[in-house]
Amino acid sequence: MHEVNYLAVLAAGVVPMIAGAVWYGPLFGKRWLGYMETTEEEIRKDFSPLKTYGVSFLLALVTAFILAQLLAGIGGSQDFSTLQGSGGNAMVGIHLGLMALIAFVLPVAYQSVAFEGRKAGLFWLSLGYNGVALLGQGVVIAVWR
Repeated sequence: MHEVNYLAVLAAGVVPMIAGAVWYGPLFGKRWLGYMETTEEEIRKDFSPLKTYGVSFLLALVTAFILAQLLAGIGGSQDFSTLQGSGGNAMVGIHLGLMALIAFVLPVAYQSVAFEGRKAGLFWLSLGYNGVALLGQGVVIAVWR
């Protein structure tokens, strides 16, 4: 295990929560409900904030910690000095977030369309949210390391 900045991991864990509130709220909330073929009332019927947000936050912390481990691991074997200054650390975080999105989220998200019959619009909506969340987490961790 590599040493990581736990304060950065904590801050990066908040990023998906904020991104989700905006993404599935004012930006695409109605579209998401349409793809899910449900209503706000049906969603709220058996909704448990502690269970939903608590588990989501814990998983966001796990993701942030793993991203920090990956960054620390590649940081020791890569020369990022050419990216230092003028937003270089942020670019490293964006690169890390994109790699995670393409390698881990994209294949799993596609399987929900291919094998579970989910709507393609839901796939794109989820992929967009996860992209924003991972890019944000990557930037926070890379800039604050």
